[in-house]
Amino acid sequence: MSLFWTIPLTLIIVVTGTALCFWLLHKAHEVDSSVWILEHIVCPIIRIVLLLMVVSLVYPVIEEGSTTAEFWQVLRQQGQFNDLLNILFIAGLLLAFIPLLSHPVFALPVQSVLTIAIVFDWQYSASNGAIALLPSATVFAKILLYMLLAYFVTRESSVLLSRVIDRHYAVDGSIRLVSDAIHMLLQIPVMLIYCGYLRTQLG
Repeated sequence: MSLFWTIPLTLIIVVTGTALCFWLLHKAHEVDSSVWILEHIVCPIIRIVLLLMVVSLVYPVIEEGSTTAEFWQVLRQQGQFNDLLNILFIAGLLLAFIPLLSHPVFALPVQSVLTIAIVFDWQYSASNGAIALLPSATVFAKILLYMLLAYFVTRESSVLLSRVIDRHYAVDGSIRLVSDAIHMLLQIPVMLIYCGYLRTQLG
């Protein structure tokens, strides 16, 4: 799939998932226990599924001729979808306790790179021997610089957009969902950088 289609499909996926979380939280706003469950369990799981869908659109750039369907085929083997879902959920919980990485501009790219690394290892390690999954210093620097750029670009836009949503729907606190949506869109270059790094190792 070309990048031309990846961007609008990603936008549709992210907006749909974010709207679903926002709607669920809005409906459960007056029930504290339900809000806690939605914020800490349901919405993070939805966010992980969205992340997997976005990664599946970018992942095929690793090998010419591969498709998004192959990404899901790897996950279906031996119940690996559930394994990856659990890994990403736990990773999200751990990142929440790390001051810098708890911010979505860093947390989401970390989770997406982790997803790509795990699926790549499952798919290629047996046939290609030892493959370096950790990014090189150059690749790491590129990813870090881009994440910092994404942070400054979206810092004000997420605030403005969340204010419009809060005012329109008479709610409060949509900024986290809005910022997650924006950062999930803007992490596509991070995934492309890392996928390009893995592609060079396939020869």
